[in-house]
Amino acid sequence: MRMLWRKVYTLTLSGLSTLSTEEQTRLSWAKAIESYEAVPKGYAGFFEPFLAAGRAFPYVVLSPSYEGFIHRTTEKLVCDFGREIYVLDRSGNTFEAKCYPVERISYVEVQEILLDSHVKITGVTRDGIPASSTIRFNSVTDYLFTPIVERIRLSAVDTKGTVQNSELAKFDHLLSVSYKFRNYARRSLVGDEKVIHTILQPEIRARLLTLFGKTYYRSIFPAHLSILTDNELIIIREEVRQSGDDRYGGVWNYIPLNKIETLSLGERGRDLLVLFIQLPEKEHFEYLYQASAKQEIDQLLEKFKALTT
Repeated sequence: MRMLWRKVYTLTLSGLSTLSTEEQTRLSWAKAIESYEAVPKGYAGFFEPFLAAGRAFPYVVLSPSYEGFIHRTTEKLVCDFGREIYVLDRSGNTFEAKCYPVERISYVEVQEILLDSHVKITGVTRDGIPASSTIRFNSVTDYLFTPIVERIRLSAVDTKGTVQNSELAKFDHLLSVSYKFRNYARRSLVGDEKVIHTILQPEIRARLLTLFGKTYYRSIFPAHLSILTDNELIIIREEVRQSGDDRYGGVWNYIPLNKIETLSLGERGRDLLVLFIQLPEKEHFEYLYQASAKQEIDQLLEKFKALTT
């Protein structure tokens, strides 16, 4: 029903009724801006000081507004200046600019879902203000955002080189339990970082009711994989449809170890554990685990402590 509603809604939008399905889809595609001359007029004023100073044109991606998204989104321009990432958020004829020094970014989130992919940058702006920017796009253009995400990650953790096959092989044990998470994990490394510890937690479900001999369950927390490297804590979780059981995407959180203020374990009821990740500016994550994972989590905490003290 949700997909049907989205199609009907998109087709009835003013000005779009004469467009083909392919043309409507292309409206959601991000695109690279390759020169000062190609900058859309509404943003030209932002670039004028850089042009006047003779600075080389940065890496720039335009993510358009698009009514057909699951979530409505405004047009954004993302600019990679090396040590600073600017996100320009369009509002009518003007825009709001946020500047994130890469060393003050607390984490980056990447969601890959066909019609609702996004990159989320969270940290403290150059003006000292805690902020977060989410750039949504059709996943067919996700490759345009990969250099920006890698720039942030590589700068934040000061890693270099290339991913080693010996490190990728550390995920092979996942093949017997989840081919998908094994592939997700192999895609998650950057530079020459080393894999220290991994924990795969299957989806946590609770019994809802039994009817006519059939037991029904509800999902409490999605399946997720924690990867501790020598530079980052990477947590990949499965995204679940709002209706039905089809798992159709993933969400990656990349957290530099030097941004984790505390990493601790607590209890949630009788049978669940919660891994609590405290970040700067009161940002935090909580991930649920079954009680049987306690030994693995204790090892994760010990190895995290050894890396950060």
